[in-house]
Amino acid sequence: MGSGEDKPRHGFINRYWVLIVIVLWLIAWSARDWLAPAEPEDPPAASGVVLEEEPSAEDQEAAGEEAAREEAAREEAAREEAAREEAAREEAAREEAAREEAAREEAAREEAAREEAAEEPALEVEALLTEARETYWREGAAAARTVLEGGLETQAYESRERADILGELGNLQYATGDVEAAMGSWDRALEKLPEGERRAMMAPLRPIYSRHHPQGADHLERFR
Repeated sequence: MGSGEDKPRHGFINRYWVLIVIVLWLIAWSARDWLAPAEPEDPPAASGVVLEEEPSAEDQEAAGEEAAREEAAREEAAREEAAREEAAREEAAREEAAREEAAREEAAREEAAREEAAEEPALEVEALLTEARETYWREGAAAARTVLEGGLETQAYESRERADILGELGNLQYATGDVEAAMGSWDRALEKLPEGERRAMMAPLRPIYSRHHPQGADHLERFR
């Protein structure tokens, strides 16, 4: 009897231990990662990017000094370039001023030459008139007339100086009594004078034309 009762009890105990073993195995399996010894982590895989080292304070100071030297060199080059440009502008201004001064001097010389050229005939005519008057007192009207007629041949037909000689010739002819020839000379002189000078010359001639010209003083109106 006793041995038959022990069998069921042993069978239950065996099943109980099997169950405990299974539970313990499951617990161990689920906690395997926690129970396993820690393995060293693999270093990060190389990404192909080279990380630059942080420059040292000395390197940073040297780089700053180099940048400052380069900036100073650029500023100095800019100042030199500005100085060259300013010098070029000043030189161009001096050259332009010299050209303008030379042009003014040349214009002044040309103007002086023109004035001298304009004065020379007038001086020649004035000398001719003086010579004719002196000749008249020394040698008479015929000799003075010869001087004046010779002077007419030296002057251009339309020249202002020719009018002066004709006017003087008319005065000489009138003084010798040749009134008709005198009025012919005065008419030719009036044709060559500018308007203002014509009016000044006509004023003393009006009385003479009123007495001796067929049209009287009205003849002078054609010269206005």
